[in-house]
Amino acid sequence: MRVTSYPTLLPRALPAPGAPTAAAAVRPWRALLLACLALATLSLLLPSVPTYDPWAWIIWGREVLHGDLVTTTGPSWKPLPVIFTTPFSLLGDHGAPLAWLAIARAGGILAFAMAYRLGARLAGPVAGVIAAAALFLADDFIFNFARGNSEGILVAVCLWALERHLDGRHKDAFALGLAAALLRPEVWPFIALYGLYVLYRDRGPRTLALVVGGGVGLGLLWFVPEYLGSGDFLRAATRARQPNPDSAAFAAHPFLEVFGRSASVLTPPVYLGGAIAVIGALRSRDRLFLTMAAIGSVLMVSVALMTQFGFAGNLRYVALPAALVCVLAGAGWVGAVRLAHRRFGIVAAGALVLAAAAFAYPFVSEDVGELRAGAQTVKDEADLYGSVPDAIAAGGGPAKLKACGTVYTGAFQTQTVAWYMHLHEMRTEIFAYPPGTTITPSFTSLSHDPRFPEKARTARWVIGSSCPG
Repeated sequence: MRVTSYPTLLPRALPAPGAPTAAAAVRPWRALLLACLALATLSLLLPSVPTYDPWAWIIWGREVLHGDLVTTTGPSWKPLPVIFTTPFSLLGDHGAPLAWLAIARAGGILAFAMAYRLGARLAGPVAGVIAAAALFLADDFIFNFARGNSEGILVAVCLWALERHLDGRHKDAFALGLAAALLRPEVWPFIALYGLYVLYRDRGPRTLALVVGGGVGLGLLWFVPEYLGSGDFLRAATRARQPNPDSAAFAAHPFLEVFGRSASVLTPPVYLGGAIAVIGALRSRDRLFLTMAAIGSVLMVSVALMTQFGFAGNLRYVALPAALVCVLAGAGWVGAVRLAHRRFGIVAAGALVLAAAAFAYPFVSEDVGELRAGAQTVKDEADLYGSVPDAIAAGGGPAKLKACGTVYTGAFQTQTVAWYMHLHEMRTEIFAYPPGTTITPSFTSLSHDPRFPEKARTARWVIGSSCPG
């Protein structure tokens, strides 16, 4: 891939990615990872409880460790999180969820850092700041990784892989791409093509072992655990085609609905900056910018096509293409200001900066409000799900609650209750029939079901049972 600058937008030519540069040798990553992990660990002082999908990965990690994996219920299988949650399960009921949250949040923080580094590499530090800020304000990006979802990690490793490719570290880039492919199936075609590219450049035995071994390992980690846990190699795909009722998959035109819903993930100033960068790249035939735009477009189309065929199409699936737009936007806006300065002078450049800031201000203000709302939701969920152990203790403990038959709870509480009750996910059900025990939030109708008289109550939970005593 040729990495050149177009004089109207970029300040200088960038080195071609064929060989490592001096900057590549000193570009820090170990210290950056440690800093991200440290910040993520400090964030655990804030409300910190996983959401639905991460609870499943945490449960599966414990089951893998005990050789008792069951994946017949819950979300789709994802290999990379379980690689972490399996050893984390040794930390116990409270430590394991927090350890995964630290990893997920560290991934999100790393994504901001990589957005900055790529933006700065393309058009200077201001472009890096714009890229990171745009990603920071992207709808639900922080909200998702703060609750343990994996999109922060996905964006981080993909942007990092792009950086390593530009450094000429193709095997590093492939390894990072494999990590991304262990999170999202849309990445599989990209990593397969890149593996062929790496082999084309280096046919040595180590490279061959990395690419072939990585491809085989990718298939094994996606399909073998799912078969062992459910008896169905494709259970994850089947589950992904059972979306929630509000999914874009149920729209009249799911493909178009994905684009309609995704439009609000970023703001008009970000899209405009990205468009400026792409227009400049088209004029100069800059292959790097055009490739980034093409990858983002293909990823969006992939999510939309999968939704058209019945998959969930959740908005968090567009985090990666959105991140690429953020990086392009940083370069685009900086390039536009430099072009104005070059052609019309410093007054025109300053006027453009002020106009862009005025244009962006209402959108930034709105996004900040959404960040506050998201933080409140995270706190509310943490207060609810974090108090499950207190509810179980109030009901007499896991052994007593399990002695009365099936354990029932609400639709979105099954994973949390299963974890703290030390049950398989399939052993916590939502359609209640006696005999059994209910552990449900006080706002649900099941908490008032006369078939399960109340036995104990906490501030947020009600424990009922059809059994005497």
